[in-house]
Amino acid sequence: MAMNRFKNILYVAEFAVDQRQAIERVIALAANNQARLTFLQVVEQPRLGALLELYTPEQIDNQLREQERQKLEALLLGYSSVNPVDVQIRVGSPFIEIVRQTLDGDHDLVIKLAAGDHGIHDHLFGSTDMHLLRKCPRPVWLMRSEETNNYAKIMAAVDFDPWSADGADEGLNRRILELASSVALADFAELHLVHVWDSMLSAWAGEIPSKTVEMQIEAERARYQAGLDGLAAKLRHWIGDEAYNYLSPRLHLVRGSARDDIPALAARLDVNLLVMGTVARTGIKGLIIGNTAEVILNGIQCSVLAVKPDGFVSPLA
Repeated sequence: MAMNRFKNILYVAEFAVDQRQAIERVIALAANNQARLTFLQVVEQPRLGALLELYTPEQIDNQLREQERQKLEALLLGYSSVNPVDVQIRVGSPFIEIVRQTLDGDHDLVIKLAAGDHGIHDHLFGSTDMHLLRKCPRPVWLMRSEETNNYAKIMAAVDFDPWSADGADEGLNRRILELASSVALADFAELHLVHVWDSMLSAWAGEIPSKTVEMQIEAERARYQAGLDGLAAKLRHWIGDEAYNYLSPRLHLVRGSARDDIPALAARLDVNLLVMGTVARTGIKGLIIGNTAEVILNGIQCSVLAVKPDGFVSPLA
């Protein structure tokens, strides 16, 4: 039932954490999608110091790349893969080189282990991860190191404005829902769709009779519910009746703040993967954009598959 969505996957090796389970999942994903798979290792440019008195910069660069290539190839030896895995070594700033490889190699998915700063804040995602979530033009899947081979629960966070007629957010919502469905079908996982809304009317409660405010807020809620139901109906159309009936997505319409309520719902449901947009077309108010996305990401403890809207151009392109 699962849809073959990815044709050219990039996996970013992360030797600082245990990546065995992530690699198993990546290799299985590539096999299921019959996709090309590339392993990338980015080495930060070292200070060469006294080495420059013995070797040329080119000799040092070649030696460095060869050492890293051997490390990657040794890592791959323990895994059986139907398709050959390409190995790429890049030297430079990690997030810049990952985005460049994504563009140069025309990869349609980037997978990396979350490498958070497990210090005072205990955030799951480190600075390279956050740069990728902001600037990488293709979907970015950040996995926890305690990755399971199969997810049990997947949550797709969608956003829309029932008062807007331009449909600007439909493309992004479609990508989020199709990706979440694809992973849920492949993993035999529960699929949860969430939309968080709030009403501006509460702030005007002093100016409007309270009964009117209550009625208007209830009408607003109904409009958001209709929007969420409408997205579920579109998902049925996009993936077909059989896949949709099998998934039977659970819908969650939550009144509150996306920043607080998406992480809270993910924790309450014990979600393994959150699929969400990280950048919106400017002008769509309330869509998970910039700051809100980062607050959400700093509040969750599950893997994330982050999607950009159509037409997003990386500042590094």
